[in-house]
Amino acid sequence: MTKIAIGDADSIIALVYKNDTNHVKAQNIAAQLLAEKYQIIYPNTAIIEAITTLKRALNLSDKSHFINRQYQKNIFNVEFVSQSIMQRASEIFEETQSKQNTFFDAVVVATAESLDTKLIFSFDKWYSKFGFKLAGAINKSS
Repeated sequence: MTKIAIGDADSIIALVYKNDTNHVKAQNIAAQLLAEKYQIIYPNTAIIEAITTLKRALNLSDKSHFINRQYQKNIFNVEFVSQSIMQRASEIFEETQSKQNTFFDAVVVATAESLDTKLIFSFDKWYSKFGFKLAGAINKSS
């Protein structure tokens, strides 16, 4: 059985942007996940969100194009969002009141549910409200 962690856009950004407050933590978590034979799967929307955030919000065009080139080379394990994932994400989004949690976050939850995993590679504690564990905590309870 393959162990799966679903990746959020913030994990991609933290991995490539050295000034991100979670950069070192993201590198350590990614190394730990790989060492423990986890497959990190990103919803295609997380890659889109990361590329857009890097280019538009952070003005890091070089990093956004780097992520795009990695995508073109099939470096990422990608789960393309299906109709059922979108439908579930829309239900989750309707229940969300915080402006900090977006439809993109709801897609991550719906993707994790669809792939039957409880582990998310993110720094957003919101996911724990849905019973998910953040990847940085995998050894804290072991």
